[in-house]
Parts: sequence; structure tokens; C-alpha cells
Amino acid sequence: MFRRKLPSGRVQYGEWYTDPLTDQRKRITVTLTPTGHKKVDDRTAQDALSAKIRDVFEASGQVGSITLKALQERYVEHQARHFKPQTADNDRKHLNTLIRLLGEDTLADRLTAPYVADRLDAEPVTYNERLKRFKAWMRWAYRMDLVEDIRYIDKLIPKKTDSVRVKNAQKYLEHEEITKLLDGMTVERWRLLTEFLILSGLRIGEAIALEDSDVDDVIHVTKTYSPTLRQISTTKTATSTRDVDVQPELADCIYRIRRFVKREELKFGYRSDLFLPAFGGGYITYDVYGKYFRENTEAILGRRLSPHSLRHTHTAMLAEAGVPLETISRRLGHSDSKITREVYMHVTKGMKKRDRERLEKVHIL
Repeated sequence: MFRRKLPSGRVQYGEWYTDPLTDQRKRITVTLTPTGHKKVDDRTAQDALSAKIRDVFEASGQVGSITLKALQERYVEHQARHFKPQTADNDRKHLNTLIRLLGEDTLADRLTAPYVADRLDAEPVTYNERLKRFKAWMRWAYRMDLVEDIRYIDKLIPKKTDSVRVKNAQKYLEHEEITKLLDGMTVERWRLLTEFLILSGLRIGEAIALEDSDVDDVIHVTKTYSPTLRQISTTKTATSTRDVDVQPELADCIYRIRRFVKREELKFGYRSDLFLPAFGGGYITYDVYGKYFRENTEAILGRRLSPHSLRHTHTAMLAEAGVPLETISRRLGHSDSKITREVYMHVTKGMKKRDRERLEKVHIL
């Protein structure tokens, strides 16, 4: 890299490269305002020049040596253009984990099946999920002509996950656990929120985003709160926008939430349009509730669960009551969910087993 100071006081940095289409030597430059820290300026300039050269190679259709870090940036940019900001941000986080395991400076076109399998297996509990995301990422890179050959990914075989599927299906609370957990929660706001999520089946982001006017004889779910972006956005999918019927138990919970909120507003002198706000009237912080919930499930029930398990609990309770899977799916706001089906089947199989055991004890003659 070379540099020269301009009359304006700014510094022009340059780099030579070989054009992939003409095979001619060319120069590319970038001009920056110095910060007074030469090492920082040089690093910033080098990154900018490398990005420009990489763009030239990618635009030419010639696959160069793109690093996984650079490939992540391109992928997230693509996702941000075509999907919701929250989706792009979630994709970035998932790829951060893959890059941590595989190495950010690793060249995408040098990856091999043994290398990927070995690095992803460093954390075997989530191997299959990360492998699925990795394959989707590489297929996208291949479609974009950023990686030339991805035949090796067919050699990456998921591990048998029967035990994992059973584990997923059991990520819900039994009746006695619900009572035990709610009785053990000492923070009223979080106890009410937990009960509301169990009885409604809403996602935590949907519940946080609810305004008081969204809740009457039905709950009008039209938006969600992104904890990472800290902003309101449209629901996760088109089917997530829905009206959730309010059954008597849920109606009683809603009444107690409104009574709690009114008491808080009068006591501390604030007003909020939200159905269940945080202290002071703003949006509930998911991380604060999530930490409280995980710690309480571990301390009270002996197993650490996430708030999303309450959605599975809602599925389990409805399945046990004989509500069809299609009805549950509409209430939850999705057309299809692998985990919901697993929870539903797990509960209904248990019910059938109990029915058989009861019948075995019956003597008719």
C-alpha cells in the first residue's frame, strides 16, 4: 500500500492489483481524513482498499479469495435489502458464530468437508442447526458467484437427532410446574407476563409490543418488538398478524394486568399506552425478563428454560385439551412449525398411552 498527502491535508492511499478480466495491472485509491493515529488510519485504508479490490473481482464474475468475514458482510447486505432488518440482524449473529468456529480470515473457496465438520463439532450440541445454516450460506454464495465449487457440502451429514427431537418436544411446562413456577415468582410484573404468555401463546416480542387498545375481546397481534434493534416492526410473517381469542382464564389475567399497570401509574406518576409496560412506561427489556425467567425456572423447577418455552407450553395445554393442531397453529400465527408439531405429537402420544393404561384396568364382564 502506498500513500501521499494532498494539499487539502487529507491522505490518499493506493494499492496495485491485476484486473481479473484484462490481466492488466491497475491502481485503486481511497482518500481519508487523518485522525492523528497512523496505525488506525493505515488499517482503515487497507480495509477500504481490500473491499474495493474484492468488489472488482466479484463484479467481474471471477471468484477470488473472499474471506468468510467478507462473505458474511455481503450476505447480510443482501438480507437487509430483501427482508426485515431484524431478519438481517439475526442472520449476522448466527454467522458470527460460524465465523468464530471457522475463522474470519479463512478463504471461502478453500473450505473442505473434514475441516468444516471438525470445527462445527467443537460445540456438538448445536452441530445440526449450525450445519444447516452453513449450507444455506454457501448455497447463497454459489448462486451469487462468490464461491466456485460447493460440492463438498454434500459430504457434510447431519447427526442422528432422535434424542434432540425428544428434548425439543419436552421444552414445555406440565400443569404442576406452571403452578409451582408462578407461585415462586416474586416480581409481580414478570409473574403476570409469564401467565399471559402461557395463556395466550404470543411470542415475547408480540406481547411486549401490545398497546392497551390492542386488547379487548380478542388480542389484535399486528406488530412485534425487536430486542436487538430496540424498535417496533411488523410481525414475523404474514400469518403472524392475527386475532387471538380471549378465553375466560386469559380474560382474568388481562384484568389483573390492567389493575397492576393502573396501580403502578398512580403510585409512580407516569402514563403509558402499552398493555404491559416496563417500570416508567417504556417497552419491557427482553434481556431482563429472559434472565429472570431462566434463573427462576432453574431455581424453582430444576431446569433452565427460555421464555419461548411458554409458547410450547401453550401448545401442550391445548393439545391436552383436544384442540386440533391446525387450530393451534392458527392461534400461534404460523402455517407450519416443526417444534409445534413435535410438542403436539409428544403430548397426544402421552395421552393415548394413558388411555390404554386406563382401559387395561377396566373390567366390563
